[in-house]
Amino acid sequence: MIERLHLSTILLVAAVVWGGLLIVDGVVVSIEWLRHLPIVTGVLLLLLAAFDVLLWRVPVLHPWFVRRPVVHGTWRVSIRSTWTDPNSGQQIAPIEGFMSIWQTFSRLSLRLMTDESRSEFLGAEILRSEDGTYRIVGVYRNEPRVSVRHRSPIHNGGLAMQVLGAPPSCLEGHYWTDRGSAGELVLSDRRRKLVHSMAEARALYGAGEQAG
Repeated sequence: MIERLHLSTILLVAAVVWGGLLIVDGVVVSIEWLRHLPIVTGVLLLLLAAFDVLLWRVPVLHPWFVRRPVVHGTWRVSIRSTWTDPNSGQQIAPIEGFMSIWQTFSRLSLRLMTDESRSEFLGAEILRSEDGTYRIVGVYRNEPRVSVRHRSPIHNGGLAMQVLGAPPSCLEGHYWTDRGSAGELVLSDRRRKLVHSMAEARALYGAGEQAG
């Protein structure tokens, strides 16, 4: 989000240009007109902060004023890995988990949780394509539980998902890791509340809360 210094500079430049045009028109300009600049800057910063955190999600503002899709909340995740067990030669069964997405207008943070591990995203962004569709891309660090690290070590990876629906009802995409594995994932059944653990996620979805 824009900082106070930058906003103050923009307003000051606008005031100078406006004042210059008034002088050209023969209007007497006084420096006193700028005495309320700090107050104006403060009010605009508060409005920008409120918009960035919450107001941009108001449905009536979409899509004529805000195009960015709202994906904030907790999603149910189904993961299908391409990894094959070297002993049996079989692919592992789909993995069920949850993804918690914290979103403001300017920032995005993702956390993926399963029974065996959790992935913290080091960076993530929503990108708009030329055709008006959106994708979420990011890089993450996966930390399995200590009890399974003998077969699933800590690793890094990348992810790309397509945002489907307006408002979004599903996220679909694929991931890849630095240990040579890859797979597909589907996110659905979004809930408004954010969770921070598998226990919280199971309680949220077991409580029958309505999707939002």
